[in-house]
Formats: sequence, C-alpha cells, structure tokens
Amino acid sequence: MVPPNSLRNTQLRSSYQAIGCLLVKLRLGLSNSVLSLLFSLPDVKAVSRVLDSARTSLMEHFVPRYLGFQHISRQDVIDKHTRPLAARLFTKPGDNNAILILDGTYVYVQKSANNIVQRKTFSLHKGRPLIKPMMLVSTDGYIISAIGPYLANARNNDASITKHIMLNNREGIIDWLEPNDVLIVDRGFRDSLPLLNNLGYKTYMPTFLKQADKQLSTTDANQTRLVTKIRWVVESTNGRIKTWRFFDRVVPNSLLPIVGDLFSIVCALTNAYRPLFVRDVSNDDKIADTMLSLLTESNKLKDYVDKLKNKSEKTLKWLHIDAHNAVQDFPILSLDKLNDITLGCFQIKQAKRYTMEHLSKNGSFFVQLAKQKKNILKAQLQSRHRSGVLYNLYIQYSNNKINGWYCQCRSGSRVIGCCSHIAAVIWYLGFARHKPQQLQQRSNSYLETLDNASDYSDTSSDDSETEDSNILYSLV
Repeated sequence: MVPPNSLRNTQLRSSYQAIGCLLVKLRLGLSNSVLSLLFSLPDVKAVSRVLDSARTSLMEHFVPRYLGFQHISRQDVIDKHTRPLAARLFTKPGDNNAILILDGTYVYVQKSANNIVQRKTFSLHKGRPLIKPMMLVSTDGYIISAIGPYLANARNNDASITKHIMLNNREGIIDWLEPNDVLIVDRGFRDSLPLLNNLGYKTYMPTFLKQADKQLSTTDANQTRLVTKIRWVVESTNGRIKTWRFFDRVVPNSLLPIVGDLFSIVCALTNAYRPLFVRDVSNDDKIADTMLSLLTESNKLKDYVDKLKNKSEKTLKWLHIDAHNAVQDFPILSLDKLNDITLGCFQIKQAKRYTMEHLSKNGSFFVQLAKQKKNILKAQLQSRHRSGVLYNLYIQYSNNKINGWYCQCRSGSRVIGCCSHIAAVIWYLGFARHKPQQLQQRSNSYLETLDNASDYSDTSSDDSETEDSNILYSLV
C-alpha cells in the first residue's frame, strides 16, 4: 500500500504503527493525548508528527490509487460501476454514457475567534460552522471523487460549488466527462443546471413544487421518483463516511488545513475495503420495466377523490372501524409483494414507524370504509415532520391485489411506488396484523420513564385554604 521508503521506521514507531495511529484517530475520533498512551508515544507533539507523516504518505501513494478522476477511467465507471437500473432509466439503449451523482456533504468545525473565518464557515441552513466537501459518486455507491472542502456561507451553496468545479476544471472533470453524460443532483443544484446543460451534460433533479400548489402532480411525482430511486446511494455514502467518528464530531480549527486530506483518505479507504451499496442487480430490468411503464400513467383514484371534493361524484359515507379484525377482504401480502408496490425498501422501513404511532394505546388501528364502495378505504396519518399536519389517504383493493392509492402528502399522487403513509396502511392490513411480532417495539416504553411538563392539574391537590395561602413571600 505504501512503499517502505515513503514511511520509514523510527525509534518511536514503525510504519505500521504510524498508519495504525492515523486510522484509530479517524475511526474513533480519539484525542492526541489518548493516542500517545495507546501507542506509547512520549507526548502529543510526537503524536502530531506521526499523524502528519502517515497522512502525507497515504496522500502520496494510497489515495491516488482509489480516489479522484485520475484513478479510474470513464469507461470503467460505465462498465463496472453503473447500475443497470440507472442506465435503463436515464440513458437510451446503445448509448455509452457515464452517470454520476453529485451531493454536498458537511463536516462540523469549531467556532472561530477570527470573525472572517466564522462568517465564511457559518451555515445558515445548519445554524453552525461547517465546511463542505462535494461528493461525486457512481450509481452503485463507488466514490469517484471528493472535491473540496469548501466554505459554508451563502456564496458556497451546492450550485455555486458545482459551477466552481466545472469552470475551473477541478481534477480534469471536464476532460473526463463527455457530452450527453448524465449528472443526477438534488434541488440545491438548480442554479447550476444551465451551466451543466450548456456544457452538454444531461441533468436530472427532483421536481420543485409549483407556487401555490400543495402537492406535486402525478407526472412530476413520477419523474421525481425516478431520480430518488437512483440518488439514495450518495446519501448512504455520506452516512458511511460519518461512521468514522472524526467526521461525526466537531473538528478543531487547528486541523482545517488538513481536513480535506483526511476526508480523501477515508473516501479512498471506503473504495478500497468496503463493499458497494448495490451488489444485487438481478431484478433491475424488472424494476425498470415497471417504472417506465408507469411513468406516464395517471392516478385514477386521485381523479376520483378530486371528483368527490368537487361534488361531481356522489358523496361517500364513511364508516369508522377498528381494522384489526375488520377489512377481512384486504389482500394478504408478502414482503416481496410489498416491495413490488413500494418499489423500494425505504417506505417499508418507515411503514412500521408510522403504524406504531397510528396504533392506539389498546392496539386499535382505525380506518374508514366507504359504505357505497366496499373496495375503497380511507385513513388519516400524522406527518412525521410537523405535528399539526395530518394526511388523508385512500386505497383501492380487491381480494388479491392493491389496485390503486392516493395520499394528500406532497408526493402522494405518484403511481411509481407509493409514499410512506400509504405503505404504512398497506403494511399493517396486508402483513403486520397477521404477524403480531412485527408490532413489538421496545421504544414504546421509553416515554413512560420521562416526565412531561405539559401534564399538570389546574387545581391544587389540597382543597383547604389556609390563612397563609395568599401571602407573598419576600426577603426581609
């Protein structure tokens, strides 16, 4: 990994100990004083010298082999690190396009006594000082490059950072990319899209909610789902980097000059020794066929609910029931069938959390059935983001399948998969209520061990009034 002449053995430590000391520092986030005890070094200054030697050696010999646009060819990314699902969704058959996912992550740093440093590293979004590396990841989770870190003020948002990278040809990215290559980004990159498109690249981004609208249209929600189906790997990659405790904590400002090197080392180690996020692609063609076939479909249940609101359809009368033993004609579903409906595991993970909140204290799960239409049910779920927001959702079903769904949340009108609110009801009625062990959650008892300041009585426990009850006490 590192040539012997690059990191020599000394009286204080061997080359292996130097690299081990740096890896322990990054993985556990230990202080230099603790490292001096663990590695039998005389003082923290000696630890600093050891860390610096190891960092310099890894940056010279290890990182260039596993990170950066120079370490891997564009064709290798296409052949070895492009998920078939991404190629089906964002490129045409026969095209030879690279697909990259861009996202800015962050590393928290100390408040600075230097006002200029404090202003330029303070993020209004996070409300604290930080610095921002820009991640460029393939569709299977392989890290192509980590550029930066950048400052965190308003002039260093994701769009501005992307413009800087492209206009300055950082790491030769312009030479590496070719026209019609695909860049998948988040909404924060909106202002950089004109530049990227002028350079000849295709860009895909989740759709913005139009002004005065409360919900994405079915078409926009479907397009957004295509992007999120592929883009999740960059978020998981960022999360994997944060498992190195050095980057999960506040970094001292004295280390700002080398944070970029340390971040690059961790990214290179991740590429070299950690498995890719996407390894099983056996179902990619099947998923792609399903998603592309639904892309232009309308949400018929949404259209029907809209007609009910506009009173162009006969109003339905709803029967409020406990669904635990009712709705017996609801189809029983396996986890595989649930995955076919949600087209992803995230909604199923969220489904249990929504269900546990929706269950009453006695274990009841309430839904509403339409008297006139026995195959349509309605439920109301609490938003997990805002306590004052409830979402109405509708599910149409038959004895053996789910025929349609619609939720009033922002992305609830899509037909390519469903939102987590709909997944929660389907998960409970079609799966969890038939397997009681799925509804056990240890954290249910946590709140019972904590006091709640909003629980108090308006009346005193002592109804008798004494002569001293109206006396105001003061220091005399």
